[in-house]
Amino acid sequence: MSIENALVRSTVRVMAGKNGQEPSSVGTGFYYKVQDPKTSNAKILILTNKHVVNGADYIRFVHSYADSLEDLDEHHQPVGRVDKTEQLPIAPFVYNHPNPDIDLCAIDVTIIMAQLLNSGKKLRSMILDSSWMVKDEDKKHVRDIEQVLVVGYPRGIWDHHNNMPISRIGNTATHPFANYQNKQDFLIDVAAFQGSSGSPVFSYEAPMFRQASGAYTPGTKVNLIGVVWGVIESSVEGDLKVIEIPSALKHVPVMNASLNLALALHADVIKDLDALILPTIK
Repeated sequence: MSIENALVRSTVRVMAGKNGQEPSSVGTGFYYKVQDPKTSNAKILILTNKHVVNGADYIRFVHSYADSLEDLDEHHQPVGRVDKTEQLPIAPFVYNHPNPDIDLCAIDVTIIMAQLLNSGKKLRSMILDSSWMVKDEDKKHVRDIEQVLVVGYPRGIWDHHNNMPISRIGNTATHPFANYQNKQDFLIDVAAFQGSSGSPVFSYEAPMFRQASGAYTPGTKVNLIGVVWGVIESSVEGDLKVIEIPSALKHVPVMNASLNLALALHADVIKDLDALILPTIK
């Protein structure tokens, strides 16, 4: 599978709602793994924004699997693919980032995925981990302007027939490792809408990528550098405002003009969740 195909298969459409009611919010999540280096035991998680699930009793998502991922049909999907809807109560399965100002949480789906994988089925998803982030020694080579790939479900749009997300290409608008406005954020020049909350942001270089020396090499280079959580908009009065990306599944009048600037958390904040979850792995 190409790296591009793998990246778009790392996400999942997350819906949340109250018990006895249909989902009232929608956002993007992506699969992420925390692994104990001593035992190789791991937890499989869906990372998304806190505001996507806040106030909800359950989350709902659809994952796809098949007997083989190599035998593809004419739509480039595994032959015999099954799309299964899962629903989990939030209370025992959600880990919030310990900093209340960081809009990030993890949903533990280990049991669901373990049952699937132990049955011999193949999950049509790529699971990220901290190794996808830029290493500390390589950060000095990252430029202010880098091309980015954002994968998610803007306005809840998805290819429900194939259970696939929407991908967008843009670039960083501020340095991806600088603290924009002294917060653990950076800006990307990519339009983000309701449903984009929780979208992973990848640095993406293809068909050539730059090495530390400045020379270019054929191939593709990808790193996980952020998680979308908000947008900057201009009000009708001309004031600039930073807002969380709405996740409500309802139509609301829009009086603000999008500047096509989204805020993303630095990917390094995910490591705080690693430290929180690692002691719970058995």
